[in-house]
Amino acid sequence: MMGIGIAGRLVIVTGGSQGIGRAIVERFAQFGARVVIADVDEAGSETARQLCEEGHEAHFVRCDVSSYDDIQALASEVQAKHGTVHTLVNNAGIFPRADLLHTDEAFWERLMGINLKGAYLMCQAFVPGMIEQGVGSIVNIGSTHARSGDPAAMAYAVSKGGLITLTRNLAKGFAKHGIRVNCVQPGWVASEGETSRLRDAGVDPDKLFADVSARMPMGRIQTGQDIADSVIFMASSLSLQVTGQVLTVDGGSSLR
Repeated sequence: MMGIGIAGRLVIVTGGSQGIGRAIVERFAQFGARVVIADVDEAGSETARQLCEEGHEAHFVRCDVSSYDDIQALASEVQAKHGTVHTLVNNAGIFPRADLLHTDEAFWERLMGINLKGAYLMCQAFVPGMIEQGVGSIVNIGSTHARSGDPAAMAYAVSKGGLITLTRNLAKGFAKHGIRVNCVQPGWVASEGETSRLRDAGVDPDKLFADVSARMPMGRIQTGQDIADSVIFMASSLSLQVTGQVLTVDGGSSLR
């Protein structure tokens, strides 16, 4: 378990307090990584505390990834307390629903600020350290909406499409420095946020998840653990010749 180049490495996961992000944090910790949870949600502090009680090394820093000042403060704290980051997972994101005609400027700016600008600012803050050490891995968390689009979540789909372009651009630009940049693209994940959204909309999430799972090629929708395992692969020594790629984890639902 410890022989894939993750044990002892310093990893930052944005949006790591709950959902897919928390699953990613826990998986890195299980593989022996030193994990920093960067999240605006203070629940990340409890996640870090629990992991430390289990014998892992985890640290929480409150950070709004849409804020340049917050990210600079994060970078300074991480450097002072932990050293240079080996792996950056840009997971923080929001997914409010709205079509084009119901997407006002404030809605657009907030969503892009977190989902796309946040990843750009995080890369800008931590890539210089990776260049200096001559190695690094960045994993961006996308969505299958980037490929197929979703009229009911137009801005969200556009933001995830932008992440793919960011991934490929950075991969090409920084490969010479030993930095790999990839994107893991989840299908529909039964996360806390999605479950809460469905309940707020008056939908029984358990019934809907069961109905959708019955129609999927692999027999179920995805979990946070499915995505976390794929992120581990992209960040590990198992994928040293993989960069600029998009790994879709959707249980075969895109096989049309």
